[in-house]
Amino acid sequence: MKRALITGGGGFCGRHLIPYLERQGIEIHTLGTQPASEHHYYLTDTAEVSALANTIKAVQPNYVFHLAGVARSTNPTLLYQVNTVYAATLLHALEITGYENCPVLLVGTSAEYGLVSPEQVPIHEQTPTCPYSHYGISKLSQTLMGLALSRQGRPLVMVRPFNIIGAGMPEYLSIQSFVKQITAIAQGQHPSIINVGNLSSSRDFIDIQEVIKIYWQLIRTPTAYGQVINVCSGQGILMSDLLHKLIEIANIDVDIQTDPARFKPVDVPVHYGSIEKLQTLLGYTPKTNLETVIHSIFSESNAHH
Repeated sequence: MKRALITGGGGFCGRHLIPYLERQGIEIHTLGTQPASEHHYYLTDTAEVSALANTIKAVQPNYVFHLAGVARSTNPTLLYQVNTVYAATLLHALEITGYENCPVLLVGTSAEYGLVSPEQVPIHEQTPTCPYSHYGISKLSQTLMGLALSRQGRPLVMVRPFNIIGAGMPEYLSIQSFVKQITAIAQGQHPSIINVGNLSSSRDFIDIQEVIKIYWQLIRTPTAYGQVINVCSGQGILMSDLLHKLIEIANIDVDIQTDPARFKPVDVPVHYGSIEKLQTLLGYTPKTNLETVIHSIFSESNAHH
């Protein structure tokens, strides 16, 4: 039986990837601060190579999915410790234990592109990277590290997911904030007012179920090794259209109010990726049915209320 080592298994993607891989007959081992599977190894320090090496020796992985990451923190050092140093330690640990030929999927982010002008859309993998946040910069460092090691022949895939949506997505994302407010209104716990930030920007949303399928295919596709690959839907959706879709599915009357506090200091107006490279490598076009995904987000949200 093949084994996968997953970091960040307790996060949004990990909670979907683990059952998916189990259905493919893969034995799951997880590494992190929170238990995420029955074969779990505790991470105490992202820079401690000997501890990671011991985990790798114990697991003997056939695949490594490095999903661990921090998207926001008041402490910038934490972003670099988790998003950059952790990957460096993990890749080094694989090398010193003789597992440098084990395929690794490094999860970056579309935030690595940073400020993109409307003329640069759709965003290709060749689009110049100009991240403006510690998150984007720290993830770009991880990607560049992966590219450098790939040139030495190591089987690494660097993915740049855009806006992943689905049940259990993080609280700080605008969709989750909309869903929370709408659920509270539908249950009569909140006046019929939704507070929103900028609704005129458009974003690329991709279903978590598609993302995990793509990750699994890419890690087993040797032509993907050494590549940076956008994981996206290839189209932009206006935030206002998305909000109206949520309201329509919830079937409630609401008053939408703009809250200046919800506006971001930097907000790229149009942001969606090109799926050309993904299609070339996998012959696969991601399908995101917004209605289905929204229903799954609502049913999870209702289950928690």
